[in-house]
Amino acid sequence: MNSTLPEKLTASFARLFGKAQVSLLRACPPVCGMVVDGAFQEHQSKLKSLLPMAARIPHALLLHWRDKRERRIVLGQVVFGITTRCTLNCDKCLSYISDLTEHSDVPTAELLSDIRALFTRVDHVYDFCLGGGEPMLHPGLDQILRACAAAGKTGNIKVLTNGTVLPDAKVLAALRDTKACVGINHYPNAPQPDMAKLKEIFTENKIRYHELVTVRDRWVDKGRFGQLQEGSPARRFSDCFFRMYYVYMSGQLHLCCQSAVLMCHGKIPDRGEDYIDARAVSPAAFREQLKALNKRSAISACSYCLGNNHRTPKVPAAIQRERSL
Repeated sequence: MNSTLPEKLTASFARLFGKAQVSLLRACPPVCGMVVDGAFQEHQSKLKSLLPMAARIPHALLLHWRDKRERRIVLGQVVFGITTRCTLNCDKCLSYISDLTEHSDVPTAELLSDIRALFTRVDHVYDFCLGGGEPMLHPGLDQILRACAAAGKTGNIKVLTNGTVLPDAKVLAALRDTKACVGINHYPNAPQPDMAKLKEIFTENKIRYHELVTVRDRWVDKGRFGQLQEGSPARRFSDCFFRMYYVYMSGQLHLCCQSAVLMCHGKIPDRGEDYIDARAVSPAAFREQLKALNKRSAISACSYCLGNNHRTPKVPAAIQRERSL
């Protein structure tokens, strides 16, 4: 069935707006930090949070000008994968956790080493997120949080959780001491019986948190795990919302989660030009490789992923598979 003219115009506008949004957050990292800060202003309506965000735009542009002048290496948002263990078994998991055959925590010593490797090569990360899997399951989470804070180069440290694990006293103390915040994913199709208790614990311990509600309770369908997809990888890459943040996994800085998971787990060929190995490169080489990485018109993972844009098929969020993790 052919699309009508209004539908074509709407689709074209959505694509252009998506590309502009991704390009802005990539090109001007302080804007990413501003957006994250605005999202975590609790007890405010969207309008009330947007107004102070708009007022901070000139400051963000000044910061960006300073970074450019001083040749600082600044990243907007980085998601740091610390475990593939999870309490849920979501179909179409955005991190492919349910498709992996083995699940484990990355050793704490390795994670601490990777934190040092990254923060000796960058000057600032506006939003450093600990993800998984379910990061609250990692036995060294408190040490990881303190190491991130000790680096002194993060504007915001965040833990992304599915709301099913209650943190112990060590983790609560680390969250409080590091002034980290918690993003709680709300999934209407998944069992989250401890959600109310979790928010109560965070409130009692004066820990910032924010409930992340999936838009219209839908996820994008990226396609089957490790399977080649039809269509133009470059077109999918150009307006893909997955590119709004970097993913740091196994010491490698990738442009998206799909690239990191598929490559680190051997589902696609290892292509060194698709990531930066922070464990191996010098600070000077890191700068040049970051420039080259951000100029890519597509990466190999795009051939195995349907992307994340207005054309990508949508599925109900967090539908649980029968097999338990």
